[in-house]
Amino acid sequence: MSSPPSSPKQRITVSIDMSLLQEVDRFSNNRSAAVEEALRLWRKQQIENQLRSFYENRSQRDIEEESLWADQTQETAMMAWEESDTSLEK
Repeated sequence: MSSPPSSPKQRITVSIDMSLLQEVDRFSNNRSAAVEEALRLWRKQQIENQLRSFYENRSQRDIEEESLWADQTQETAMMAWEESDTSLEK
């Protein structure tokens, strides 16, 4: 995974379980980079969990409205596409 462009860094102090730190050291010679990557992955997981929760907890009414909207939008888009194709043929 590529790192995002560098931004100003903030020095912090954290306490980490010794065995976990040994694992980090086994796989990386840069603790700061390992912690940054872990926090990025954690943030991504939190966002995914929030999205999953949102979609799993939608009301039946919302689901039906979204389905109707999608059908209508798709139908309109297909009609516009067909009109575009026929105008190009002329």
